Amino acid sequence: MSSRQILVFGGTSPTGLVYCNTALAAGHKLTLFVRNPSKIPEDISKNVSTVVGTLEDPAKIEEAVACGADVCVSFLGPNLKGQIKGQYPVAEGYKIILPLLSKYKYTRLLAISTPSYRVPEDKFSLLFRFMVWFIYLFVNSAYKEITTFSPLVTSVPVDELKWTLFRVPLLQDGEAKPVKAAYVGEGVKATFQRKGMAIWLLEEMDENKWVGKCPVLSDA
Repeated sequence: MSSRQILVFGGTSPTGLVYCNTALAAGHKLTLFVRNPSKIPEDISKNVSTVVGTLEDPAKIEEAVACGADVCVSFLGPNLKGQIKGQYPVAEGYKIILPLLSKYKYTRLLAISTPSYRVPEDKFSLLFRFMVWFIYLFVNSAYKEITTFSPLVTSVPVDELKWTLFRVPLLQDGEAKPVKAAYVGEGVKATFQRKGMAIWLLEEMDENKWVGKCPVLSDA
């Protein structure tokens, strides 16, 4: 696996921090777009470049995208504690980010989502149907954010940007396990280890097995 320069959105989330540690250990160079740099642990901050800004600031987003990376990994998702009804900041951010990735000739985008965003390849699963309905009923603003920003990613032509929208179930902090990448109803489970995700993302960045697709990832 050759060293790559990677732009990371959402890198201060629990999932993002695990990814950053894993990517740095693998020898990659990272630029993080962050709102609050104090959330970056020192062992990461001293080894990465940072651009401080918000998803409402096109100039700062462009500064980050222009960092020289050709791969973007995004852990942007809804704010479960502070999502305002009728406002979709991640979707609005993607409306800025996606054209800039094309402008600066990025070759790869790996963006997080969840099974709340359904794709035609999904099959019936009572477990996942229940999980999605729970989010829809009790965290509806998050459901709407996910189902608003995800199609923005999948609408980008793959000959313009090789994207993968990886959908995740319940994330956990255990040790990495073998990863199952498939669609709903094809044996994916309800849990997934963040460390396993980080390893899978680094492999998929080079292997390009899921370009233009929306796999659900879980523990195998």
